[in-house]
Amino acid sequence: MATYARALSIVLAHTTTTTTTTTTSTMPRYTEDPHAPTVIGSYFHPVKKTTTWWCNCAKYCKSFMHEISRTSFYRHNPAENRTKRPAPASPRRRTPAPAGVDGNGGPTASSSTSEPTPLPHPRGSSPAPEGPQGGPEDFPFGLGPGHGAPEHPVPQTQPTPMQSAPAPQPEPAPAQNTSQGNTQAEDRPEDDEVVHTAHLEKLKRQLEFIRDIKAARITDDIFPLALQEAVLKPAEEVFSIDDPDVELSLSAYLAISDASEAVYRKIQKMVLKRYPDSKMLSYEQIRKKVEHFSKVFPIISDMCVNTCVGFTSVFKDLHKCPECGEDRYTIRKGKQVGRRKFYTEPIGPVIQAMWRNPVTAKHMGYRRRKTLESLNKYVSPTGEIRVTEVDDITSGEDYLRCVTSGIIGLDDTLLMVSMDGAQLSRLKESDCWILIYVLMDLPPELRYKKDYVIPGVVIPGPKAPKVPQSFLYPGFAHVAALQVSGLKIWDASAPRVFTSKPVTNLTTADGPAMTDFNGFVGHKGMEGCREFCNLPGRRASLESKTYYPALLKPVNYDVPGSSHGDVDILNHLHNHQIPGHTQAQYDRRLDIVLASTTPSQYATARRDTGISEPSIFAGMHRYPPMPSMFPSDVMHLFGLNIPDNLLEIFRGTIACKLDDSTASWDFAVLTGDVWERHGAIIELWRPYFAADFGHVPSNPVKYINSGYRAQEFLIYIYDLLPAILHTILPETYWTTFCKLCAGIKIVLQRTLTREQIIEAHKLFVEFAVEFEQKFVQRKASRVHFVRPCLHNVLHVPSSTLRLGPHRNFSQYPMEREIGIIVSQIKQHTTPSGNASQRAIRLAQVNTVKALTRDEAQEAPSVSSRFPRIPAGSGYTILWPRERTVNGKIVSHKEYDAIDSFFTLIGAEFTATVANTRIKKWGRLELPSRDVVRSEWQESKRSPDSPMRITRIVKFEHENLVRFGEVQYYFAMRLDNDEEVYHLAMISMASLLDQALLEKSSGSLRACNAPTGQDMVVVKVGSIQGVVSALPWPLMTGNKLLSDDRWLIIENFGRDLSVLTESTTQLYSEPLLEDEDDDN
Repeated sequence: MATYARALSIVLAHTTTTTTTTTTSTMPRYTEDPHAPTVIGSYFHPVKKTTTWWCNCAKYCKSFMHEISRTSFYRHNPAENRTKRPAPASPRRRTPAPAGVDGNGGPTASSSTSEPTPLPHPRGSSPAPEGPQGGPEDFPFGLGPGHGAPEHPVPQTQPTPMQSAPAPQPEPAPAQNTSQGNTQAEDRPEDDEVVHTAHLEKLKRQLEFIRDIKAARITDDIFPLALQEAVLKPAEEVFSIDDPDVELSLSAYLAISDASEAVYRKIQKMVLKRYPDSKMLSYEQIRKKVEHFSKVFPIISDMCVNTCVGFTSVFKDLHKCPECGEDRYTIRKGKQVGRRKFYTEPIGPVIQAMWRNPVTAKHMGYRRRKTLESLNKYVSPTGEIRVTEVDDITSGEDYLRCVTSGIIGLDDTLLMVSMDGAQLSRLKESDCWILIYVLMDLPPELRYKKDYVIPGVVIPGPKAPKVPQSFLYPGFAHVAALQVSGLKIWDASAPRVFTSKPVTNLTTADGPAMTDFNGFVGHKGMEGCREFCNLPGRRASLESKTYYPALLKPVNYDVPGSSHGDVDILNHLHNHQIPGHTQAQYDRRLDIVLASTTPSQYATARRDTGISEPSIFAGMHRYPPMPSMFPSDVMHLFGLNIPDNLLEIFRGTIACKLDDSTASWDFAVLTGDVWERHGAIIELWRPYFAADFGHVPSNPVKYINSGYRAQEFLIYIYDLLPAILHTILPETYWTTFCKLCAGIKIVLQRTLTREQIIEAHKLFVEFAVEFEQKFVQRKASRVHFVRPCLHNVLHVPSSTLRLGPHRNFSQYPMEREIGIIVSQIKQHTTPSGNASQRAIRLAQVNTVKALTRDEAQEAPSVSSRFPRIPAGSGYTILWPRERTVNGKIVSHKEYDAIDSFFTLIGAEFTATVANTRIKKWGRLELPSRDVVRSEWQESKRSPDSPMRITRIVKFEHENLVRFGEVQYYFAMRLDNDEEVYHLAMISMASLLDQALLEKSSGSLRACNAPTGQDMVVVKVGSIQGVVSALPWPLMTGNKLLSDDRWLIIENFGRDLSVLTESTTQLYSEPLLEDEDDDN
């Protein structure tokens, strides 16, 4: 009997209701059959007690394994020998079939087989199918040509004859490739048959890197033998340690993993002094043990002493650096030894370790569970995919297409790759470049945490690498090798053994680093769009070499290569969103670049196509296909680039060019005394921000050029600046600016509906057009106002629908990892070398932590020292509380609020003001783990130790969302009633200023502060979250802040910081015993 593996089978349970006239088919249900095989054929089913036949052919079964009849099996597989047991499926990659052609789409258990699997086309010619979408009528935002205008019409410009973008070199017409997946794999050439050639040395070298990555196997000499054995023969048991001395040593090592070696040696010395019979391991011994336990054996490669290249792939046999000529080797003790080395941490053993622990294996099953949920929710019986709400990559339309077509299996592992540069020391040149892996199979609340992010490689500095692909090669070759052979994994939660294929998911980096990944020309090029929408840029003048993505043609403007007419942005974005359009453009333009035979031809092709070289990722299996796998990074885009652009405009510090004059810049209002005054207001606002806002803005006048954080910019630009500019910036500019702020607040949410995405798209389009009309005014001297960041924001809504919320694949985890590695550097004479060792240690420690993690570590810690009242639905009322036994008599206002509450819910409340006693409590924990305080608690603090005000809440009252100040929390039980009511006494603010809300497109919310007269009582379950209420800014007069008006700020950026553990602790203030008193 064949060995059964736990695999996912698609049970297409068409529930039909038959009536006399119609038959209705419901959504297919995607469920799990634990007895489904991984190879087609006949098997004895242990539950059904009979022989069953299984198939996963592309033509009839849509590439996913499910049970069929014997007759159907041979009809699906005519080449099978009917007299023998069916042979295993062909090792060739399963054919992606378009959803909805012949039934229902669904996921496969794994897109890997036990045999070597051919890799996809280097440029992604085997992408996901587009399904039934793709026509203008299905444009994601209803803004396709001829299909309606935005709800808020985009302001019209003066009619200008439309011209096509410049095309200095016509693009050839290769074999048609019209979509991202509606072409059958049989119609495309096999990967091995596609041979790309180039004439220029640089392009030849890049193709060699791609071919070497594609040809990599796990048994190659570049990979250590210990690593090969670990990957090919993983342990099939839960990790355990029998030796108590080793367990003690490991616990100490993991507990101080951020500290230096000396700390461990001191601990060992103390333990041996107290327990002389103990055999606690030395530092060297435990470090070797950790390496052995984790199986993360670094890949060691030689590199140039000047960081020009790594001697890998095409450079592996060289003895001198091809860039600077420095020798690779030196002679030590009669042997050739590399003068300098770099280290790559392999991801394969980490993935295996994640599945070897039942606790982390359960977490790794998150993507599988969410995928099934999304398939049931968003895939119709005909295979059509229509997502109505996105909350992660698993609800992105591109991802669902890949799953239903078999390109991504549910047993595969999704990896996000991120890279950025870091300066390790402020006092000396110490740049280095760090790459990390993020395991997208983990839930979002875990995958970005310190213990789960895995360093991939540290490229030492201080000089920038001239061929960064040579440093990336070992890690990418390791991933590509696992994609070919499959990664054998033992799942401790099942238990089961299965084969997984690491799939390169999305790739993030800042602008300069991204060009090393995607091979584009960068943001200064004529075709400089990061998402490759082919928008031609404009130069400000003949002398300028930088292109800007301006939509409107300036007046009296004639610059060769930039004088195309106004760009119809709606049609342009629509064409970019047609499935396959962008990839087909990329393929054709890459062919043009590769065909260059002289440097002059290459420079022209590079300029006109926006492509500098093929992407190194072309050698690996990835989703989505290039160039869609390189989305915009919202951390740099929203948190750094756009703020820098806008502040230079509002401050009047942006370059004044040609015949322009700063005297005409009526939008430059943050100057002189106004700039100083607005800084003073922001400084006064700091105590009013709730504690969970983390890093709140500092005074920009003092600190804007001194390490201002991305999170500070998010709050400062999109929350505070609309209020500050309300009365000083001309309204025509202010309303345009508010549209940008409103759209960014929408797309940075954790969960977005389709309607919200559409609204954000409209706001961004209106902002882009109005910005050029009002700020640029068709002046060539102001073309540089339109930086690439203002164009890239237009792509965020559409890519959110395709890929999921951008917050889930931003650079925040990368920046956090840089901070961790830099903080752990203990050897400052060679910081980059120490950073490499710290990265190795971090990868090994995180892997061992995954092996040893238990349920107790996962559960949130709850102190038994302080009293608490569970209030249901995740709400908990927390200490401090009044010590009086029976509570205190309430005031008349409080009594009226309590009486009104019970009257509203229809409960009989017979107590009088004279005998109504309550015991006050100080804090409330929300289901989100945020903690809301109260006026009763915060008022006890001494002015010498002020607290950040964390008592303003957003709550529901009489079917309206209101804001107010929590006075205290309490619990009540009525006479003859068993139910305990968990309540909050709130002083309610007025309703929001609707006129201001509408004028600002929803970005500015203001209300009158509570007066203490409007007291209400609500159930604690009505409280939706904590907000900040800032006194309204006064930009004129003697006072800086209003006494009776609030600016309401919700922490829209907090989700980003929570994912990376960078928020301020809510319990940062000490919990003092003397708070629990009768005062």
